[in-house]
Amino acid sequence: MEQSFELGMIWAIIKRRYLHFIVPFVLVFAVVVMVAYALPRSYEANATILIESQRIPSELASATVTANPSERIKVIEQRLTSRDNLLSIAGKFSLYNAEGQRSASPSAIVEKMRNAIEIRQIGVSNSRRDTRVIGFDVAFNYSNATIAARVANELVTSILSQNLETRLSRAAETSDFFQQQLSSLEKKLLAVENQIAAYKRDNETALPDTLAIRREKLTEISANIDAIGRQITLSEQAENGAGSTGGAESQQLAFRLQSQELNYDAFVERRELLAPLLEKGFVSQRTMDDLDRQIAQAEIEIAAVKSQMAQQGFTADPDTRLQLLQTQKVEFERRADDLRKSISRTPSVEVELAAMVREYENLRAEYTQTKAKLTDAEIGEKLEQDRQAERFEVLEQATTPEEPTKPNRIQIVAAGGAGAMALGAALVFLLEFLDKSVRTPSDLERRLQLRPIAVIPYVTTRHERIRQNTRRILTICTLLTVVVGVLTAAHVFVAPLDIYIERMWQKVQPLLPISLLS
Repeated sequence: MEQSFELGMIWAIIKRRYLHFIVPFVLVFAVVVMVAYALPRSYEANATILIESQRIPSELASATVTANPSERIKVIEQRLTSRDNLLSIAGKFSLYNAEGQRSASPSAIVEKMRNAIEIRQIGVSNSRRDTRVIGFDVAFNYSNATIAARVANELVTSILSQNLETRLSRAAETSDFFQQQLSSLEKKLLAVENQIAAYKRDNETALPDTLAIRREKLTEISANIDAIGRQITLSEQAENGAGSTGGAESQQLAFRLQSQELNYDAFVERRELLAPLLEKGFVSQRTMDDLDRQIAQAEIEIAAVKSQMAQQGFTADPDTRLQLLQTQKVEFERRADDLRKSISRTPSVEVELAAMVREYENLRAEYTQTKAKLTDAEIGEKLEQDRQAERFEVLEQATTPEEPTKPNRIQIVAAGGAGAMALGAALVFLLEFLDKSVRTPSDLERRLQLRPIAVIPYVTTRHERIRQNTRRILTICTLLTVVVGVLTAAHVFVAPLDIYIERMWQKVQPLLPISLLS
């Protein structure tokens, strides 16, 4: 009994408050329908670009541009959505003019285009953490389907040209960089080579390569000095009558011949030693010419001594012979001093020369590495020019979309209907909560704290029934007028109703049984 009473109370509320539910529901639902069908359509045109990997194995030829495809796509997206590029595309296709926004500022156009452009990467997961990008989609949203497809293809063309231009530019910049490095190293190598050659010319008598020869020569000269000393002793004894004049002169001529032959041998050996250095530019031609003259002079003196010895007669006096021996001894001692000085200077010359040679070898190694890198960079540039490296290929061009992607009117209408029902129910609940009228025996019992003996039902008069029916008819007419007005406005300002009916029929038709359709 309590349950039937509660159901009866709810039914009484429905009969009493149904207009407070229906009126806001119809009004709100009508407004939502008008808004849903008044929103402009937006068509999305999509194009797909595939990232093709390098055709030639990277072990045989490596590309210059090795950046991650995902990073390059992000960079291209930033360049694509730059202000100047977007304004250029908007001007080319007269975007947003059909919407009555001819006076829109460039900043507003750029903002709309950035919101309308979307680049979605296509990845393949090799593992849980490794995702390889194999392509990306380029989408553009616009109110005109044909223009949306044309703009999407224009964006694809811009992406392809930017990618090709960027890769060629980076490959060329890499080759130019290593070419400049190579030229700089060549200049440094030439400067060090000239420095080494000049240093060897200035210190040709103290080079470490001739140290062993100079030590042998010093030993020979020391022996010659000792022999000349003994000859001087013999000459002095000859002057004092210790020996015959003829024997002393014979020994003197023999010594002169030996001395000139030693000088000749020394000059010839030195020339043979310096000949390779002359070809490298480490010894001057003037030094070689002086050696040739000394060799020729030694040959003349040797021939003269031999001729003298063949004559069987000597005209030189003992004093002259002694002076000649002393002169030769001084000359040999001078040469010995020069050799000793050059030998003592050799270690310091060797240290400085070794430092120059190390610098030269380091530069040569760096030059070789740079040359190899330049070769790789030129191969990479050739790959980019022949389009053998990684490249973007259009897998699917943008076509004119047949259906709009925005707005989803069914969802908007459904959400609006649910909101309208909630609003009507909330209004009924609020009015019922604020109404303190006594309508049921329970209300009277709660109000008076007395239990009624009997309940006399309310008797509706004929005038009251006519007034209630008239109010209901007026409400129904008002609602019908609002619905007809909404449909008329949608038919005139949005689209003909037959289009919506046909689309609804196309969506409902697959859901109907075949028997009904036949």
